[in-house]
Formats: sequence, structure tokens, C-alpha cells
Amino acid sequence: TINDTTAPVPDVTTLPTVTEQCSVTSIPAPTATDNCIGAVTGTTTTSFPITASTTVVWTYTDGTNSSTQNQTVTINDTTAPVPDVTTLPTVTEQCSVTSIPAPTATDNCIGAVTGTTTTSFPITASTTVVWTYTDGTNTSTQNQTVTINDTTAPVPDVTT
Repeated sequence: TINDTTAPVPDVTTLPTVTEQCSVTSIPAPTATDNCIGAVTGTTTTSFPITASTTVVWTYTDGTNSSTQNQTVTINDTTAPVPDVTTLPTVTEQCSVTSIPAPTATDNCIGAVTGTTTTSFPITASTTVVWTYTDGTNTSTQNQTVTINDTTAPVPDVTT
């Protein structure tokens, strides 16, 4: 009777850390060597794509015995959203500005990002509106000039 009591041994002592900005869609399965069947390919129950840092557990099974090995996956978005327009147009009005369409930016991970501002409307004096683009981890800003320039002289209210 042959009784296999030895689990597969991973081919490398430590699996490399996988680091990406946004997600990991797949990882090549590592291998192990078994004393009876030879090469064993690792399997995992981890679902792909991976969108947050995690530990992938690889399992090597020879039919009777199994061993596991961990692999670290690091998701680290270090890129801030990039405004879609290099320079926002100056907004010029006579008396006030009641609203400005929010500009957009593009992010490497989440795609479109709409700008937000803490500026209160209506704007009744010339100012700079600061637009903020946030992807959850990183932030970029963009300025937009608002000019209030009353060029219309008052009209007298004359009653005859």
C-alpha cells in the first residue's frame, strides 16, 4: 500500500507582492512540487478583478494532501483626477452669477469626476471659484475666474 502523506511544496518560498493603481484582473497561478504527482498548480477562491488591497490564498492539492501560500495584492491609486480642460473660461456678468456648470475631470480608476466647490451662489463680486476633483483617495483642484463688471449706467426714474 502506498500512502502519500506529504503535501505539495511551493516552488518559491515567498510569492511576489502584486501592486496596481486600480485593480488586478488576474494573477498567474503559482506552482508547487509534489513527491508523487510532480507539478501542482495553485488554485484560489479569490474573485477577480481585485479592487482593494487583499491577501490571495493559493491552495496546492495532490488529491490527498494540501498546502497553502499567501500572496499580497496592493491596490494603491496615487494618480489624481486630471481636469478635462486645461483652463476654465472666465465667467463675466453685469450683476451676479447664479450658477456655473460644474467642470469635469478624468480619473485613471473611476473615469469621470464632477468638480465640486464650496463657493456660495449667487456670486455678486469678482472672485475665483476653486473646483475640486476627488477620486476617493486623491484630489486635484482647478480655478475659474468670475468677473462681475457692471457697465450699465443707472437709468433715472423720471415721472412727469
